[in-house]
Amino acid sequence: MFVHPRSGCVFGGYCRVVKGCSALNADTQGGGGGEHGNRHSVHVPVLLQQTLAILDLRCGLVVVDGTVGAGGHATGIAAAIGPDGHVAGLDRDREILAVAQDALARAKASGAGAGFSLHHSPHGDMREVLAGIGQPCCDRVLLDIGVSSLQLDQPERGFSFMADGPLDMRMDASAKLTAERWLHAVPEQELADTLYRLGEERHSRRIARRIVDERRRCRITRTSQLAELVVAAMPAPARRGRIHAATRTFQAVRMAVNDELGALERGMQAAVDCLRPGGRLAVISFHSVEDRAVKHFLRDQLEVITKKPITATPAEARENPRARSAKLRCGVKREQPA
Repeated sequence: MFVHPRSGCVFGGYCRVVKGCSALNADTQGGGGGEHGNRHSVHVPVLLQQTLAILDLRCGLVVVDGTVGAGGHATGIAAAIGPDGHVAGLDRDREILAVAQDALARAKASGAGAGFSLHHSPHGDMREVLAGIGQPCCDRVLLDIGVSSLQLDQPERGFSFMADGPLDMRMDASAKLTAERWLHAVPEQELADTLYRLGEERHSRRIARRIVDERRRCRITRTSQLAELVVAAMPAPARRGRIHAATRTFQAVRMAVNDELGALERGMQAAVDCLRPGGRLAVISFHSVEDRAVKHFLRDQLEVITKKPITATPAEARENPRARSAKLRCGVKREQPA
């Protein structure tokens, strides 16, 4: 697991923030300038070169980036497939698509990019997205799983417990179910099971019991409230671990609210359905729960070409701590029998 240096949360996905030059720093401190500031200038995608290599990109391909985020991987893909290729970028977060739009438009304007289209859709809908742009299928699919730095660095999104905010955690701000609503509706046993299954939290029963006791007294509405409840429920030794005591609980709640494992399964299945024979699906995950799901799916559905997950080089891990937990797996769609 990697813990975000400011938020304390386990997360995975799009990019890192370069120290000392981030508009996100200003936004977090109450500054920032503009709806998106200059966020696009500070993002470096995780495992970029490894991803581009394993996808085996060529000019003219149609590629789906199912979690386009800030566009870091997508711009690299666009440069590799050239002006005759096309990148279809999907994301559940409408706001973050504006950042990707800027990045891909700049790449295309410089002559180093492909045609592209961006869609406010989950990656499970890629078949409908491709049909909408006149593409019956695609050649490559990339899924970069998890929550992004842009989302973590906005306290109002409620993903982080280091800056107090509302208990929201929705990747798609138009969705109805927030973390607050979920925590007040979920039965205690289901809550404990979720914390254990999605967060691999050893003290899940104690935490679930504490949350349920508290919600009988008052409504839990803030990230700081939830973090304090989790810490209070922990035995003393567990509060002094390598990561913040609330990290696994926040991860599990976020994954439950956004149905992240279900979305991952739907996205991978959609990729298999949309890929041409010989096409490739690459998935980057950031913790063991997701990595196991990816490993088993690729083994069952595709010809696996990464017998072991590809991880960051020592140099990348030093430069970008988030990359330490990133795992890249890839499979090829089998050729149809003659």
